[in-house]
Amino acid sequence: MGAGLRPRVFLDANVLFSASVGGPVWDAIWSVADAGGYELVSSPFALVEARENLKRKRPETLGALSKRLRSVRLVPEAEPEPWMTKLLPEKDRPILAAATAAVCRVLLTGDTRHFGRLTGRDDLPLRILTPARFVRAFRP
Repeated sequence: MGAGLRPRVFLDANVLFSASVGGPVWDAIWSVADAGGYELVSSPFALVEARENLKRKRPETLGALSKRLRSVRLVPEAEPEPWMTKLLPEKDRPILAAATAAVCRVLLTGDTRHFGRLTGRDDLPLRILTPARFVRAFRP
């Protein structure tokens, strides 16, 4: 990451979903990003999953997703690296791969089932945090 660039925060599909439903945690995350504290990014893979889940479960929030996406930059997909194979199920590796390739400082996810054991680890190229922990702990 070059000098002067805002730190990047990658948003998993479940984060995009929940942010579309709304709440104070999401408002806090987006307001700091909009003020220039960090850059929110996600991938087409995550966006497709979020949209499909919203269509099935909360179609009335698709407009809110569009509004949230105004502050989110989509980054290219990336091939998962071999070291990711032992850490995550196949369906979750594209998320970690895209976040790592985009040189994100944080991967924000609510998927504690698959990503939970990766939180707090110092041997990964980025921090993996839940939204609540991010709001409490991250300082741009």
